[in-house]
Amino acid sequence: RDQDTSAKVTLEPDHASLSDPETGGAESSTPASNKMKIIHLILIIVFLPGPLFSQEDHQVRIYEAREILTLDQDYPMATAVAIKKDRIIDVGDVKELRKKFPRAQLDTRFSEDVMVPGLIEHHVHPFLAAITMESNVIAIEDWDLPGNQTKGVRDRETYLQRLKAEEQALLESDKPLVTWGFHHYFHGELSRQDLDKISMTRPILVIHRSFHEFILNSSALAFFGITQELVNNFDEEAKEYASFEKGHFSEQGMVSILPYLMTYLAAPDRLIKGLQTTEKYLHNNGVTLVANPGAYSLKPVQDAKNFVFGDEETPFRSFYIPSGLLLAEQYPAEELVEKSKEFLSWGKGKVEYLPLQIKLFTDGAMYSQNMVMRDGYLDGHQGAWLMQEEIYREAFQRFWDAGYQIHIHQNGDAGLDRLLDVLEDNLQRNPRDDHRTVIVHFGYSNFDQVERIKQLGAIVSANPYYVNVLSDLYSRVGVGATRSIDMVRLGDVHRAGVPISLHSDMPMAPASPLLLMHAAVNRINFANKVAGPDQRISPETALRAVTYNAAYVLGMEHDYGTISSGKYANFTLLSDNPLTVDPLKIKEIEIRSTMVEGQHYPVN
Repeated sequence: RDQDTSAKVTLEPDHASLSDPETGGAESSTPASNKMKIIHLILIIVFLPGPLFSQEDHQVRIYEAREILTLDQDYPMATAVAIKKDRIIDVGDVKELRKKFPRAQLDTRFSEDVMVPGLIEHHVHPFLAAITMESNVIAIEDWDLPGNQTKGVRDRETYLQRLKAEEQALLESDKPLVTWGFHHYFHGELSRQDLDKISMTRPILVIHRSFHEFILNSSALAFFGITQELVNNFDEEAKEYASFEKGHFSEQGMVSILPYLMTYLAAPDRLIKGLQTTEKYLHNNGVTLVANPGAYSLKPVQDAKNFVFGDEETPFRSFYIPSGLLLAEQYPAEELVEKSKEFLSWGKGKVEYLPLQIKLFTDGAMYSQNMVMRDGYLDGHQGAWLMQEEIYREAFQRFWDAGYQIHIHQNGDAGLDRLLDVLEDNLQRNPRDDHRTVIVHFGYSNFDQVERIKQLGAIVSANPYYVNVLSDLYSRVGVGATRSIDMVRLGDVHRAGVPISLHSDMPMAPASPLLLMHAAVNRINFANKVAGPDQRISPETALRAVTYNAAYVLGMEHDYGTISSGKYANFTLLSDNPLTVDPLKIKEIEIRSTMVEGQHYPVN
């Protein structure tokens, strides 16, 4: 039955198999019995070749789409893709693929959709996102979360009114109020005394938009067991960023009290529910793969992530990278590399830790204006280093010599100087090819640093949403217009030929790759102005930044990022083509469904 007639079968009797063992090998079969065996063999060959030889064709599925943006230079546009199990085996038009695979099943469910490579969110924080999902969100912009749509507020009076209303809406008198999204440059300074005016009996925990600062009222300090004696015992660096009197803790001070908050914030039922909402949120935004650089190194938290994200029904796969900062706070430098390897066994199911990758930190949070700047700030305040220079240099060298790919959190241009200086020192001392050192966030930089990035072989993973929400304010407060207009200078980086990827750092920005594309392409800020027109990038560059380049940052471009033969069948199905739609409407494109490793996941 098989259509391939080129194969020929010769039927020669095997005399050895027809011999009689009792006669020492003499033939005992009659010509009639030999004939019957040959007929039997012919019947087997005649009736089984269909199942045997066309089985591969029957396992192939061909999906037709209105348009397919492959991002593969060998076949940039297509209308159909052929899949076998979880991998792509061919791309082209429908007629071409049906001719190649005549027995394949044709599926037209995507015939009205635009297919793009599966969108990748390669820098999210599921733990922080879960806390956010379970918090009362009062932020500077609108947030559209599953079952929780909130309007943004940008002035102090409205913020305090919202905070008071949220407190009064809690019917349980002793239930803590946890809120996220506060930003002091919009909402004014907030202290323990301000929160005590709202309630002296209910614990109130305000989480700064940056997640690098906490403000607690008196009841919350008592609820979480944070005392003046505890603060007095912090190390000197943490004390600098901790005020028990004001109930305010930032950077290292925040890290010091975080374990005391976890008993509530990471309570199993609360954490699981938040992670489930985060999973739905990511899927609704077309994400097919996520990564978490700098994962929180607490085993029960990881177990919760595995329980939710590791399940086989999860519509994406997750990859994690340990935090070198947290390791450096617990272990001496000589143990860092070995301790980082212990995380390789922490993932389960669809959750994995990536080998030979680590995240380090230079300067502080962008939303708190704790980035370290070459020329300081207009008001004279100083930024903050998240890792002391000696510790940072030692950790970098240890991981560099062990062959690790190093991802480095950076926000200020002085922070970038330190990053590039240490990278250059290590390249000279111990040269490495294709090290792919990742500059993470890339808030403020200078033009002279772009050429250094290229020469040193670093790559950029940027948060373009900073431009939307901060460029106007920071042009007037703290930093100044000259530096702020070109924050996240992706145009210069792209023209220099440096690979660019885009991430949200969720919850620092919505984990929506289309929104990130929109931000990078348009750069429209809160003042409804284009911030740094020369730093805009094209829609195609932006699409590549949330697909192929996002996979490249993780060292996974051979399996993900384009619609190419041999790669995983990961697609995102859209209502419109993001390369031809009005650039101002990119974020409005409807996400219709995703396909992950050959499995279809509709978006409700």
